[in-house]
Amino acid sequence: MIFLACLLTLVIEVGFFAAVGYRDRYALTVIVCANVITNLVLNLLLWLVLDSSPGWWIYLLEGLVVAAEYAIYAVAFRPGWKLLLLTLAANCLSYGLGLLVFG
Repeated sequence: MIFLACLLTLVIEVGFFAAVGYRDRYALTVIVCANVITNLVLNLLLWLVLDSSPGWWIYLLEGLVVAAEYAIYAVAFRPGWKLLLLTLAANCLSYGLGLLVFG
């Protein structure tokens, strides 16, 4: 289940960033690595620590994921509001589709 969630996140977020112009090998590698790390850490926390039903904590954790991914992207790419909003949008899309798939 954790690896399926990670795979779904990768498909959605890498696809999203590719669709908005981050298509070169460097960008895609950074995006894949950032998402694998943040997604696996988040899902392991949910599974091991928070018993997979964190209630409102999920929003705090997702906010931390957005912040972590943006920090990685800001170092790798040009930091700015556009990149922050793209990171937030990718994560909202991924989270929303994850809810549809996993409930």
